[in-house]
Amino acid sequence: MKDERRRTEDGSRWQGARAIANLWNLAVLSLLALAFVSCAPAPVTGPQRFTGFLESEEVAVAPELGGRIQELLVEEGDVVRAGQLVARLDDSLVRLQLAQAEANVAQAKARLAQLKAGARPEEVALAQARLAQAQVALEAAELALEDAIRLRDNPQELDVQITQAQAALAEARARARAARFQAQAADLEAQMWGEIAQDLARGQTVTLPNGVVITVQAPPDKKHQANVQWNLASQKAWQAWQQAAQADAAVGQAQATLADRRRQREENQEAEARVVASTNARDKAQVELQRAQAALDAVTAGAPEAQIQAAEAALAQAQAARDAQALALEKVQVTAPAAGVVAARAFAPGEVIAPGQRLLTIQQPERLTIIIYVPAGMVDALQVGDVYPLVADTAPGRRYQARVQAIADEPEFSLRQSQNVAERAAVVYAVTLEVEEPDELLRPGTPADVLVAP
Repeated sequence: MKDERRRTEDGSRWQGARAIANLWNLAVLSLLALAFVSCAPAPVTGPQRFTGFLESEEVAVAPELGGRIQELLVEEGDVVRAGQLVARLDDSLVRLQLAQAEANVAQAKARLAQLKAGARPEEVALAQARLAQAQVALEAAELALEDAIRLRDNPQELDVQITQAQAALAEARARARAARFQAQAADLEAQMWGEIAQDLARGQTVTLPNGVVITVQAPPDKKHQANVQWNLASQKAWQAWQQAAQADAAVGQAQATLADRRRQREENQEAEARVVASTNARDKAQVELQRAQAALDAVTAGAPEAQIQAAEAALAQAQAARDAQALALEKVQVTAPAAGVVAARAFAPGEVIAPGQRLLTIQQPERLTIIIYVPAGMVDALQVGDVYPLVADTAPGRRYQARVQAIADEPEFSLRQSQNVAERAAVVYAVTLEVEEPDELLRPGTPADVLVAP
């Protein structure tokens, strides 16, 4: 609390001193100009005293990235060193972007490794299988095209095909009936062996002449043989019913073939359309075969050099993006570019700041400058690099050295347009000097005098 009160009092005193100094500077310059205008200048033999105000160099602290201020680690009046962490921005979005960039790098590395390693055996086998499938499809399409052309050119063949389809249907029906009879007979055989096996398992009951009833058991080998025959008969019955189902399916296929042939006979005028459709199907099958062959060639030959180079370029790009996000994660931490005292804070925690916007202002008390106004008649005698004594009320009895840094090219002050030699003496130029080896007695904002020899 005392430090805050002291900083507030120092700031108020500094602002008040700055305002008084400005008024003092204007008053001195006005009196100087009036003296030069009212009378001719008297020759000066000793050093002249020019008053100015000590100013410290200010450094702006601005983040390279924008965002919400998560933490502000310094207050006004705090002393900071160069490189010290002064603020942190919210890094949640940057961390998400970095994670995505890392995933992109991993994906690009895997893609490049896959291209350099070549195709796996299963990929080659898959390409070969697709090629074989395309060859079979082309052969089927060519046969379909031949049939369509033959039917178009020889419509009488449809009658032969209809007769053949009728005969095939009759034969399929006969086979289906026979298969069903065989399946039923197999069921009876299995049922018979089942009853035999069960009777042998229970034994045979015999009544003796004296009325005694006994059970006669069959030998174990007979029981085993009966069970074996029962299992065989059951399997035979299952197979017979499977064959019966296949025969029924064959009947359905024969019926569909006969119906298709009859429809074709009735719609023979569509023969040309079937030829066109079959031709298109054959052409499509040829294209698919070419694609399958090209895919197999590409798999067996490996990735071309251009594709590998493109994958390497994609990996380099992903790594550059990852590095940029990593650098951005570092930039959310704002550091002081130079040592000094925090003079002002432009934002508070929780506020949003734009990239390059001033966050803090740091004053460097060890680098003090002063601006004095020298008449035109004396400015020619000054040169950049000249050193002159400097005294200040805050350091009584002390004398410092101030080196000329810059001399203005244009006049800073004049009462009116100069008409003669006397009036030209009222023109002054701003001269900036840097105080060499300042100490704690010299404070920014306080007045000081530079002694300039004529």
